[in-house]
Amino acid sequence: MIDTVFISDIHLHPDDLLIQARFNAFIEWARRSVKELYILGDLFHVWVGDDDINEWSAGIADQIKQLVSQGIPVYYMHGNRDFLLGKRYASLAGWTELPQRHLIELGKEKILLAHGDQYCTKDIKHQRFRKITRNSVFKTLFLSFPLKYRKKLINEVRDRSIHDTSKTIEEMDVVAETIIHEMLQFNIQTMIHGHTHKPGLTTYPVNDLELKRYVLSDWDDTPQVLCYNNTKGLYYNQVRI
Repeated sequence: MIDTVFISDIHLHPDDLLIQARFNAFIEWARRSVKELYILGDLFHVWVGDDDINEWSAGIADQIKQLVSQGIPVYYMHGNRDFLLGKRYASLAGWTELPQRHLIELGKEKILLAHGDQYCTKDIKHQRFRKITRNSVFKTLFLSFPLKYRKKLINEVRDRSIHDTSKTIEEMDVVAETIIHEMLQFNIQTMIHGHTHKPGLTTYPVNDLELKRYVLSDWDDTPQVLCYNNTKGLYYNQVRI
């Protein structure tokens, strides 16, 4: 059995049948192989509010709830695409919501978990958008708008983002200095995050320390999950269907 598994950036959408099939296969594998699961944001491609729950999204919640009912705790952290997931959906899924930065302990080591977009500090537009949209006042106001209007507005924002070619690769990636500052502030040597779609391990030698940053995979081509057990430590494992 695998003690802990970390995933993010699945971007589930009813029209994307391949990613849905990968997720279905992952859930079946997790039921047999995993002791606990962390989802670090962007489970859905987009989420406009819990009043938009339909048969498809309720089915996703039911799959996750089955893990929880089986004794496999599931922990969820909001991403930049599904930060409007609320308490109604959390109740359907049975997961435990996490704050935007969360410390856990694996073995005897403390590890910092994050979605990751807060570390892309050279992307000024995104950081401004993030600051506004994560505010509780904004969420309350936005969710008070009619569902049809919210969908239209979010689609327009997404369209502009897709066609915006002004951002450089450097702007869309995390900033090393920001990562190092965060890790030293939390007094940890290992971080796990998603968002950038660049899975792998990056190390930062700082003084006498070796800081480690594990990035989670998206699920578009050859998705990987990050696993942990007491004998192997942290390692990547490919999702198969």
